[in-house]
Amino acid sequence: MNNMSMIRTKIMQPRKIVCTGNPDDPTKLASGFKKLFPDAAFIHRSNGWNLTDHSLIAQTKLKELFSKHNTFINASYIAPGVQEFLLDVYNQSVKIGDVFNIGSTHEYDELGKPEYTKSKLDLRNKSLRLNTYRFQTHHIILGQIHGDEGLGIDTICDIVPWIMYQSFKVPLICVDHPKAPW
Repeated sequence: MNNMSMIRTKIMQPRKIVCTGNPDDPTKLASGFKKLFPDAAFIHRSNGWNLTDHSLIAQTKLKELFSKHNTFINASYIAPGVQEFLLDVYNQSVKIGDVFNIGSTHEYDELGKPEYTKSKLDLRNKSLRLNTYRFQTHHIILGQIHGDEGLGIDTICDIVPWIMYQSFKVPLICVDHPKAPW
C-alpha cells in the first residue's frame, strides 16, 4: 500500500455512515444496513427529511449532515432524479468520501417504468463520472430485492462492506436473481 492509500484508509476510519431509507421498515434496504452499521445516520421522510426538496435551505441542511460523514449509502429511490441530486450534494459536502449508489437491473432489462429506468441510468453515469481517488463511487446494480425468489435484503446489504474492504476498487457491480428461461 502506497503512502496516499494509507492516508486515505486512515481518513476513512472509522466509517461515519449516512444512508437514505427508513431502517425501521423491514422491507427497505435501510433495515439491513442498520444491522451492519448500527451507528449510521438515516435520512427519510418519517424522521423529518423531505429529500424531494431541492431548495437552497434543504441543500444547506443536507450539506451540513453530509459533511460529518465519510460514507454515503444512497439506497432509496424516492422520485426521478433524487438519488442523483443527493450524490451531487454529497460530492459538494466532503473532501474525501465513499458513495454506494443502489441501482437497478431496469438499467438494462427494459422492464421498469421509463422515468425510473432513466433516473437509475443517470445515477449510474454520474456515479462513474464522479469516481476519483478522493471521491470514490460504487454503483451497485441489483435485481429483484423482494419476493419469493428475491435476493434478500441482508444478502444485498452484505455487498457494501464486501466492497469497502477490498484491496481493489469496485466502481460498478451487478447482482441479479435467476431470470425466467423465457
